[in-house]
Amino acid sequence: MAPETMLEQALDFPRQLVSGLAAAEVAGIPSGKPQAVALCGLGGSAAGGRLLAALFADHLAVPVVPVDSTSLPGWIGADTLVVCTSYSGATAETLGWWEQAGQRGAQRIAVTAGGALAGRASEGGAPCVVVEAGFQPRGALGLLLGALVGALDAAGVAPGTAALLAAAIPSTARVVEAERANAVTAKAEAAQLAGQIVVFYGSAARAAAAVRLKNQVNENAKATAFAGALPEMAHNEVLGWMGSNRHDFPAAAVFLRDVAEPAAAADLHNRIFALVASDRPTVLEWHGAGESELERTLALLIHGDVVSCHLAECEGVEALDIARLTGLKAAPAE
Repeated sequence: MAPETMLEQALDFPRQLVSGLAAAEVAGIPSGKPQAVALCGLGGSAAGGRLLAALFADHLAVPVVPVDSTSLPGWIGADTLVVCTSYSGATAETLGWWEQAGQRGAQRIAVTAGGALAGRASEGGAPCVVVEAGFQPRGALGLLLGALVGALDAAGVAPGTAALLAAAIPSTARVVEAERANAVTAKAEAAQLAGQIVVFYGSAARAAAAVRLKNQVNENAKATAFAGALPEMAHNEVLGWMGSNRHDFPAAAVFLRDVAEPAAAADLHNRIFALVASDRPTVLEWHGAGESELERTLALLIHGDVVSCHLAECEGVEALDIARLTGLKAAPAE
């Protein structure tokens, strides 16, 4: 049974990774030779694909591209593998991508907890990785990330990545234990961020982690948040922080760092951190625990997810409440 709170769903991440990898193992995914892979998904269901492409960039045998456009890009055809992920199995856009991919003769894999997407995969004779149901899509990151990594490894486009992810799971379990034991730290950081617009920054794989954590603050805490990437923000966005100072705008920055950053990247991070800190009083720097960059980035994801849940408490909102989202999806276009 899925945990009943968003916080417990966040802390379930290590077990979910195990479950997601196992689900991919029994999905009967054939090894093929696609020229490229499109990872299609939206919202919480897209986070796993975005993170996979960033976390395992050095291990991808072909281009792997997250897709969230209204229709499939023109380069997708018979030599492409299209992976459609919808945790609920009912996301209209994802079902549309599934049909478009079939019309173009693309190879297809579905990743879902059931619903219409699983049914269409069955009807079309396509592999379907069925993960555990009962979670919020944003609370099922471990399931979807594990499933996607296992699926692409089996398909031959991300060789060895399932083993790499499995090897990192004990480290994520230790991070969860630490979060439970030192909840005061995450609560204090949430209190620092409360009442402010939060902007997450990271380089390399941590840029994708920044997007994930921005979305968690949006959805769990019902708070405005954004994400940016280094070194790109050094060419534009760093100037924008001057406006927050000029207008005394309530904004906070969180930099996601890694001990193994290249020297030039670390120097740029440090200089930008100092500049933004001169503009606003709340500028944080988070480091993940672990022996490898993969482990440390996963640790950052867990910690940020936990902070977003505590931020919901600080903001006086219910993290599970998504009434605005469900209403938006149910309402016909005006």
